Amino acid sequence: MYLFLLVGLLILYAAIAWRDLRLAVFLLLACLPTYLLRLEVLVVPVTFLELMLGVIIIFWLRAWWQKKINHDFNWLKPWLLPLALLIIAGTIGVFVAPNTLAALGIFKAYLLEPIVFFVILFTTLKWHDDAEPALIFLGLGALFVASFAIVQKFTGWALPIPWDIEGRTTSLFPYPNAVGLYLGPIIVIGFITFWHSLQEKFYLKAWFWLITVGVSAVAVFFSQTEAAWVAIPSALLLSALFLRRTRLLAVVLIVLAMIVSLSVPTFKNKIFLGDYSGGVRIKQWEETFNLLKDQWLFGAGLSGYPTALGHYHNHQEIEIFQYPHNIFLNIWSELGLLGLLAFLMFIRQIFKNFRLAQKKDSSLFWLSFATSTALLEMFIHGLVDVPFFKNDLALLTAATLALLAWSATGPYAHKIIEQTKEE
Repeated sequence: MYLFLLVGLLILYAAIAWRDLRLAVFLLLACLPTYLLRLEVLVVPVTFLELMLGVIIIFWLRAWWQKKINHDFNWLKPWLLPLALLIIAGTIGVFVAPNTLAALGIFKAYLLEPIVFFVILFTTLKWHDDAEPALIFLGLGALFVASFAIVQKFTGWALPIPWDIEGRTTSLFPYPNAVGLYLGPIIVIGFITFWHSLQEKFYLKAWFWLITVGVSAVAVFFSQTEAAWVAIPSALLLSALFLRRTRLLAVVLIVLAMIVSLSVPTFKNKIFLGDYSGGVRIKQWEETFNLLKDQWLFGAGLSGYPTALGHYHNHQEIEIFQYPHNIFLNIWSELGLLGLLAFLMFIRQIFKNFRLAQKKDSSLFWLSFATSTALLEMFIHGLVDVPFFKNDLALLTAATLALLAWSATGPYAHKIIEQTKEE
């Protein structure tokens, strides 16, 4: 019955993609958590999210062949080098990994598929207002996940062990931190889009985003994802420093936040990793540094960290996790120094795209601001967690990057804006 239901849903999704490819791409943004639905196709394990992406790829190629997709890929040039380095680092990571089959699965789901989706989403957007429905579908997915978490909090329904004892909600996911990792960037995007909608007097959209942000924030609070509690306001305040009209307010709030954080012992203890979870992170990083001293060039390979760390695991009181829970160490251990270089090049390109959109002074700057701030939130959260190496988060990152790139260099958007100015 489970299999028949998934097949039926996939057929329906294929029909949607055949009629309207753009709608199918937007629907995928709302369905990122469907990676939790797993099955086998010809003995190969896949997720329903991957099958949805496969359908999109087929119909995108059909549209490209029929020249319904823009064939000008000049926009991709600034991203080619970091993307190429990422693929090379991932390929090396497969060969050096202790389990080649597991590494291939990671390479497919966390590197290859997000890169493909990055290209597809960018080329599917055509008009300057296409980004808004894309974000609304992203918000719908967040609203569902957050609502489920809130219901879970008050009913205990489907709350897995041991989180039922701690009272931390997990929503659709197997652990509570996944709630903050998924909802955090969308809350940031939603908050900025809410203010943009108010300024443009799109009151219905403003209400949607106000509800989505509010419900999502409550869900993150109930999940007790403390890193998200810090990352979300920190990203918004730091980004506000780049805007002249909000710079003074941001400085005042940052100073106040620092005073409060350093004055209240509980907050100070959390920030400086003095609590139990902070102590676990410090021990993880210490063992990871010892590992990387010996395997500094290629790291442990894709999905190889838990196996490689066994020889360096001196703190027996903590478990060996799948990743080191630090964005730099995560990438270095999985993809080696080449992957770390690619990551730094992505940061540089993100900043360049933000500045480009800012210089154009276009009607899409709000999108550039929202997406770059969401990426900053992922980065801050990633200092103590894993914001990318997960099926939904990998595609969420790719989608955010695509929307950021499109806000600055969309082949149609700025042409329309310039025509409007001339008229």
